Amino acid sequence: MTEGREIERSLLERAGCDSVALPRGGNGVRRLARLPQSTLAARRVLREQEIDAVIGTGGGATVPVGLAARLLGLPLCLLEQNAVVGRANRMLAPFAQRLYLGLPSHRASGKAVLTGTPLRGEFGCVERSRAREEFGLDPNTPVVVVTGGSQGAEVLNTFVPPALCALGEPLQVVHLSGEGKDSAVRSLYAPGSDDGVEAIVRPLSLEIPKLLAAADLVVCRGGGCTVAELIATGRPALIVPYPHHRDRQQLHNARLLERVDAAVVVEQSEMSVSVLAARLRELLSDPMALAEMGQRARTVAPQDAAATIVEDLEGVVG
Repeated sequence: MTEGREIERSLLERAGCDSVALPRGGNGVRRLARLPQSTLAARRVLREQEIDAVIGTGGGATVPVGLAARLLGLPLCLLEQNAVVGRANRMLAPFAQRLYLGLPSHRASGKAVLTGTPLRGEFGCVERSRAREEFGLDPNTPVVVVTGGSQGAEVLNTFVPPALCALGEPLQVVHLSGEGKDSAVRSLYAPGSDDGVEAIVRPLSLEIPKLLAAADLVVCRGGGCTVAELIATGRPALIVPYPHHRDRQQLHNARLLERVDAAVVVEQSEMSVSVLAARLRELLSDPMALAEMGQRARTVAPQDAAATIVEDLEGVVG
């Protein structure tokens, strides 16, 4: 069950998954006012589908579905993808049998189990040479992947292209800009110039496992799933965390990688073309150090999350 956003519907449809959209109530007071209606709608779906257990992944839809599970006496398990447990999961944690952690968290309850974040099986299983061949990339030229997630990130779209072009080094870039932003970003890579940068700009990609496999360095936000993908693929990163979340979740996620020297964190308030270019130049100047950063990323969280959660959930359901 989802909040019915178009991006949710589109991604689930492409993945071949059925979904049910709950009544949306906006933010704040409007969402709270709509909570009883959403909870009753969720309870009706759980009954009709004869659901045995519920897993909530945080966000607005988790609260009414979790409350509906509570009303029906169904086992409730929560998955937290971030290093800081979000509000929805904190609200439901007292009723939950388990809290599965995608990343280490010092604030989690005694019900918490560090499992890692479930990802598609392709993550970490694609050979770099094959991935580069499929994207038409030169096997001998460094590859930088830039992604701001499914909606893109304006700060990355604005600052990363000129910073990479300023390096004056041969580079291949695959930049995921977000829907409707690819033309503007493509123009920033100055096609036809002699700066050495060859850029492929796309609005989004469903081939993230292959894309990360091709990368020498990833420039990205610090969302829980993005960090989990870096861990699974063993890729070094320059992370610019989203700064406006109340709990600063992305900053805490990124710091986990930074502490083991698997990533460099640049806060959005520090961003400029010159600052970014300096960090990128330092990272790309030492390919061996980059590879070692990627190996350290793999140590941050477990990588068999799906199997671990399924095995534990079977015990919870009985």
